[in-house]
Amino acid sequence: MKKIIFSFFAVLLITGCTPSENKKSIAVLPFEEFDVSKEEEVIKKVVQSALDAIVNNDYDAHAEAWVHSPYIQWKDVGGWDSLSVLYQQWHNYPREYFQARIMTTSNFDIYINGNFASVFHDEHFEGIMEGEETTYDARTHKYLEKIEGEWKVITVF
Repeated sequence: MKKIIFSFFAVLLITGCTPSENKKSIAVLPFEEFDVSKEEEVIKKVVQSALDAIVNNDYDAHAEAWVHSPYIQWKDVGGWDSLSVLYQQWHNYPREYFQARIMTTSNFDIYINGNFASVFHDEHFEGIMEGEETTYDARTHKYLEKIEGEWKVITVF
């Protein structure tokens, strides 16, 4: 009985260690070195450009700030296809119902890990929401991903 069990485990060990043509290799590459302050400035510009696009009522510029993928998330809206529809609606609202006149960012805390960045910042809004003059300040959290050398938003909380 011990020989059978030993033989069974020996076969498992040998076949498990034998490369298969169907197996995919995964390479873990070291992180590239980068200038943190330069990357932070680029990230700040991406975050502000998305808000500027809202103020300028520019859907294309707004869309440019985002990854167009199913895994992105804006609050409770998931996937670029759904978010794109929402943003198109925003940019087509009558100006008396929704109009962002001022949207600014400040007080950034940015944490970069490879091609991902966690970004906390203060956001100031002045304009019309739901037909009412509105001003608000909020602390916002966003995740960005660097794809083909460009930082893009993937999540907003």
